[in-house]
Amino acid sequence: RFTAEFDFRTYDAEGIILYAESLDNSAWILLALRDGKIEIQFKNEFGTKVTSGGKAINDGLWHIISVEELEHSISVKIAKEAVMSINSPGTLFKQSQGFLETKVYIAGLPRKVGNALVKQINPRLDGCIRAWNLMNQGHSGVKEVIQEKQSKHCLVSVGRGSFYPGTGMAAFQINYNNLDSAEDWLINVTLSIRSSTDTGVMFALVSNETVPLALSIVDSNSSDSQKIIVTIGNITVAHLESKKLCTPRKVQVGLLVTKQELELSVDSHTDRSNSEHLSVLNQAMMANVVTYLGGLPDVPLGAAPVTAFYNGCMEVKVNNRQLDLDEAISKHNDIRSHSCPLIMQ
Repeated sequence: RFTAEFDFRTYDAEGIILYAESLDNSAWILLALRDGKIEIQFKNEFGTKVTSGGKAINDGLWHIISVEELEHSISVKIAKEAVMSINSPGTLFKQSQGFLETKVYIAGLPRKVGNALVKQINPRLDGCIRAWNLMNQGHSGVKEVIQEKQSKHCLVSVGRGSFYPGTGMAAFQINYNNLDSAEDWLINVTLSIRSSTDTGVMFALVSNETVPLALSIVDSNSSDSQKIIVTIGNITVAHLESKKLCTPRKVQVGLLVTKQELELSVDSHTDRSNSEHLSVLNQAMMANVVTYLGGLPDVPLGAAPVTAFYNGCMEVKVNNRQLDLDEAISKHNDIRSHSCPLIMQ
């Protein structure tokens, strides 16, 4: 019968931990998180079921999770204590010549399955799993896949936040129209950053092959500080110097833009601009812009003064909404949506 046990750690509230199906795809079981709680969905020849239970476990601590198919039920335990027992007539997977063979997917779904789920879910999950024991065979099969992929290795210690490794970005489709006025738009961005390098694009709006707005870190002439700059196209319209961005402390960055004025704030310092270049941004905002975090897509040389990917931790709010990287329209696989490496001081 189907069994799985492992240690699990996450700050993510929703996503797929594992999905297993029979070789003919006629039966399957899904183990996932929703609102931080364990959810089980399954299908066999007798029908489908979905249920959830137990406490929220997206607290960044290690939890021992086990799923075991018993004679007439599926048992789910957290820290060896039962949290769910789901009635299951018949066996989940049929044996073939005395053996039970299944295909197992970790942290995702095969493409064809998404619409067949009993209850739809955002499959993206940022978490860490160790001490695998699948089908009472230990970590056989899992270790070989993960060992060669550095991006699949667990961080030793993590905190809340998102981690950009300096190799890619995430894209969002965001409506910046100001509801109070049909003709106006508003860009209100707040970032909490802990940078690991001195140059990189944190936030940008891209329209076709132009970059009508970008918020970036650039190296300063001073050895102990960096500059945070706002650019429209390749023109810098606001900048502030900040001492030692690449330290364990988090820096608060704010950017407020309307078609009349732009305001950049870093910690308690502010730079304002009513540059004539805002008309360029206004034209782009009347059309269609895509929001990028952590870098730029391929744009022509000279479209923006900074094109390097951001490397470090960053949490982003846009117009008072916290952005969840699991909801991005595209995201580089190496970006960790809900876990940031802690710096031991």
